[in-house]
Amino acid sequence: MGSVLFLDSGVSFHMTGDRDLFSYMDEKDLGVHIEMGDDGRYILTGIGTISFQKESGKPFVLKEVMHVPGLKKNLISMETLEDKGYDVVFSEGKAFLRSKTTR
Repeated sequence: MGSVLFLDSGVSFHMTGDRDLFSYMDEKDLGVHIEMGDDGRYILTGIGTISFQKESGKPFVLKEVMHVPGLKKNLISMETLEDKGYDVVFSEGKAFLRSKTTR
């Protein structure tokens, strides 16, 4: 995945406006409206899976990513990552994911 991902501590779930990032998406009208910090209102139109290549070369799969057309950034929820068993560690300008089960 060549797009930039932003770790965000203020969003409750992963979301992107880029339909091309999804390897799988269940498109449906969920009747959910998202309000962002820029006062923009967006409609959630599907839920799916995206993956990207980590610096280590291993793929990382994100499930339950919301498709929000019109959203300009790809937002990764730190809260959701932590709920899924990862610690998010920042060091020297980089973010690292560490599985809580491999400590």
